Amino acid sequence: MRTALSYSKNYLQIFKPQPLIDSYLELLTNNVLSGQFKSEYIEYSDFIIQCSNWIDSTTVNTLTGLGSYTRKDIIIGCTQYIDNLYMQGPVQTITNDYRYHNRLGLSTVTDVGNLIPNVPLIIAMPFPSTGDIHVSMKELLDECLNKDIPVHIDGAWISCCRNIVFDFSHPSIKSVGISLSKGLGLGWNRVGIRYTKEPVQDSISIMNDFSMNNRALITIAKYFMDNTKSDYLWYTHNINYSKVCKDFNLTETNCIYLALDDNQPVGISPLLRYLERT
Repeated sequence: MRTALSYSKNYLQIFKPQPLIDSYLELLTNNVLSGQFKSEYIEYSDFIIQCSNWIDSTTVNTLTGLGSYTRKDIIIGCTQYIDNLYMQGPVQTITNDYRYHNRLGLSTVTDVGNLIPNVPLIIAMPFPSTGDIHVSMKELLDECLNKDIPVHIDGAWISCCRNIVFDFSHPSIKSVGISLSKGLGLGWNRVGIRYTKEPVQDSISIMNDFSMNNRALITIAKYFMDNTKSDYLWYTHNINYSKVCKDFNLTETNCIYLALDDNQPVGISPLLRYLERT
């Protein structure tokens, strides 16, 4: 994790904004990697409950409708969630969504008003280029309902965001993936849960049904959740976040490590780490 050597705009990250990992999350990581943490056994089902409760405990977001999902599965972060959807056939994505889609080059990139009927849509919420709900999310979901398009929500950023008010019960939405990577600095230990409204049989459900998930992933994630409350990053760094945005004439977003510079997303984690350590 890069730390700015001086309080300078030169340390804004333009091409690949990094999630914020502060000194406390670093301490937890070092405890794990050095073997100094107490490894407690946890059943897969109990992990799903703890992870779901941790997500639900947010006080800086209003997330409703997840109770309408009948099944929850462990995922190896939202990347596995996305890859699993690609395995099932053609998908479409929205312009300026997660760059991983562009790197794969397997989706049809489209926009609101021109969505392809019957082809599943993967969309990040919050949206990477703005750090907020897509500006046309309501219109998009209604279009998907009219065109029989199943919607799958990539919630990789939810755990590090604020002011997200969203109802997941919209009938077009069929599944939601939420990981702990961004909110707990666990990009090196990717894990989360997938919510589905209807039973599905795919690579994720099979791994869960046959207890094939990596136990180290959930054991480490349990340790982090046990020692870090939901919304930790915002409660800890909100003042410095606003300071960086004000000092460098940036527009605030709802993502703790992202700001807008002339409407272009930039990462500010190195500057937040600098302020934390000075």
